[in-house]
Amino acid sequence: MLGLQYTSLALKHWKRWRPKMVREMRKHGTLNEEVQRASRDAADQVACLMRAGMQKHEAEEMVLPDLILLKPEPGVE
Repeated sequence: MLGLQYTSLALKHWKRWRPKMVREMRKHGTLNEEVQRASRDAADQVACLMRAGMQKHEAEEMVLPDLILLKPEPGVE
């Protein structure tokens, strides 16, 4: 489970704010793979920034919007 600590956060966020993207991933059978990849990548980047001297919350503020907490799709409120 190492590196997958953001998986449930990503799934919850994507289902709520990126429903079309989630539907497409499900259609192609890639949702689990994509959410796990995003979680691993986020964890790796957060760890790297922490090794460089950032606090965890600072690193997450930089990384999560790009990989986990994606902007809502148009029309989703």
